[in-house]
This record gives sequence, structure tokens and C-alpha cells, in this order.
Amino acid sequence: MKRLLTALVAAACFTSVAQAQDGGNVELGKSLAEANCSQCHNIAPGGAFKLFPPSFTAIAIYMDPDIIRMRILNQGHSVLMPEFHTYMMKSNLDALVAFIQSLEEM
Repeated sequence: MKRLLTALVAAACFTSVAQAQDGGNVELGKSLAEANCSQCHNIAPGGAFKLFPPSFTAIAIYMDPDIIRMRILNQGHSVLMPEFHTYMMKSNLDALVAFIQSLEEM
């Protein structure tokens, strides 16, 4: 866990900061998605639509950013989702939502 946090801090410091409308770092969000979400969700731009679990492209198109945040933090909707609410910092949550929203434009 410590190694992941160090890598994320380094990524935040040394990558170009691509900002989405809500101020999240898209590149950091992509790194978070690759490390935490890609095992189940299709996180590729233009990823095939599916219902369970939904692709990030489908989420970007059909969900409001506030709903995305709620679904990430409230694992009650799926017993398979990690309990992100126990450790997800606001800046990481904003970055993850910004990455998901960036897929709507692709």
C-alpha cells in the first residue's frame, strides 16, 4: 500500500496535469483506475458497453458525476466493489471521476 501511495504521489508530481471540469487530474485518475478498477471494469476509451460491471465509457455517458462519486464510495450497491470509502482521499476520488468523465468525450 505504501508503495502504491508513493507511486501515485510521484505520478501526480511528474505527469502533465490534465484537468477535467471538476478539477480532477485525469492522468492520476487513469493510474488509479488501472491499479484498482481494471480487474473488473473495462476502462479503455470507447470500451465495449456492458451492464455488470459497466465499462467506464458507459458510466461516463449515462451517469452524473455526483452519482459516480456516490457509487464509488458506497459499496452497498455491489458486494464485489472494494470498500473505497475507508481510504479514498477526495483528490483521488476527484481524479478518478475526472478520468471516467474524460471517456465520454472520446
